[in-house]
Amino acid sequence: MIYGKIFYNGEFIEAGIEVENGRIKRIGKLLKGRRVEGVILPAGIDVHVHFRDFDEKHKETIETGSLAALHGGICLAVDQPNTRPLVDSEESYFQRMEKAEKCTYVDYALNLALTNNNANRLEEIIKKIQRKYFLPAVGEAFLQNERKELEISYETLKAASMVNAKITVHAEDPRFVRVGQPNFLFRSREAEVVAVEECEKIGNFHFCHLSTKEAVERVTRGTFEVTPHHILLSVEDYDRLGELVNVNPPLRQKRDSEWLLKNFSRIQLLASDHAPHTIEDKKMGSAGFPGVETMYPIFVYLAKIGVVGFGELVEKIAVNPSKLFGFREYGSLEVGKLANFVVFDLKDVQKIRSDKLHSLCDWTPYEGFKAVFPREVYIRGEEVLQSGIRAGKILKLNKKFIS
Repeated sequence: MIYGKIFYNGEFIEAGIEVENGRIKRIGKLLKGRRVEGVILPAGIDVHVHFRDFDEKHKETIETGSLAALHGGICLAVDQPNTRPLVDSEESYFQRMEKAEKCTYVDYALNLALTNNNANRLEEIIKKIQRKYFLPAVGEAFLQNERKELEISYETLKAASMVNAKITVHAEDPRFVRVGQPNFLFRSREAEVVAVEECEKIGNFHFCHLSTKEAVERVTRGTFEVTPHHILLSVEDYDRLGELVNVNPPLRQKRDSEWLLKNFSRIQLLASDHAPHTIEDKKMGSAGFPGVETMYPIFVYLAKIGVVGFGELVEKIAVNPSKLFGFREYGSLEVGKLANFVVFDLKDVQKIRSDKLHSLCDWTPYEGFKAVFPREVYIRGEEVLQSGIRAGKILKLNKKFIS
């Protein structure tokens, strides 16, 4: 049992947490235990990571990506299926989940890819997967992608929307995307805005990594996430990042990032879109930023200095991901839920250094940014950061998870 400053029911209280069988049994001011310095927050959920592996294991593996997630205070990561080879069938899904079961440091879930080729048997594939595993979503579905086997049409998306599954969409319309470097000069904001408008006409989708004010304001039926890099970085960082600057959707103008930060309360979810590439890959134009380890620590620092509220942060990194993706046993410090929480010592402010991070890609767009990294991380009541224990589990079929 530990005792300290706990974020409970929307405020900080001095209290203890008692754990039994991996769940929170009691939270109370009269409960005593080992006192910890700092604040105790719910462990984060990152609903959008790319842990690579398979043919791209030189960039990242499930093992190294989940270790980075653990060091970033994340207890559950949702991996995306645009791996090489794709996770677009029940066979490839089972193969990846079996691999994750052997090596993940945090709890692990996996989305299913939507392609023009598997759309006609999507429902059949989903049913087979759901007999064994909890499937968070289908996606991220790409309207535009350099890999043509991943690019889908609005017609395919419309057909998929008839299936009883959450669909996440990478909203960039191909008509507004050209090829060139740096890519923010060739992937226009209209690509995102038009894609959201067209998707909203079709159905209720979850939009990945929105990056513009106009796109956010056009989401009325669906839900959306925003990344730290679209909040904290802009095209003005090109001078600093150089050949590392490419990310999809691209970095926007300073006015966009400033608007997203100013309107942090309107953002529904924070998600890292952790997309590790090696320095060599980046120099060749690969798009993507690593971020699963730095997301929570950077925003804890921003909450410490008052740029965002702790309540807002917890809502967007834990509570809302739990609610919107059906992770019922996660997301907040409540009696009966899994005892997943993180201790942050707010006095221990550090500057981010890539050589201290755990991703295989060995770089970060946040070099030199201030952050508060976790002092302790608990998964199902077991301290796993300092102990080095692999406490992660893959999400199998469990009716308690289903919304």
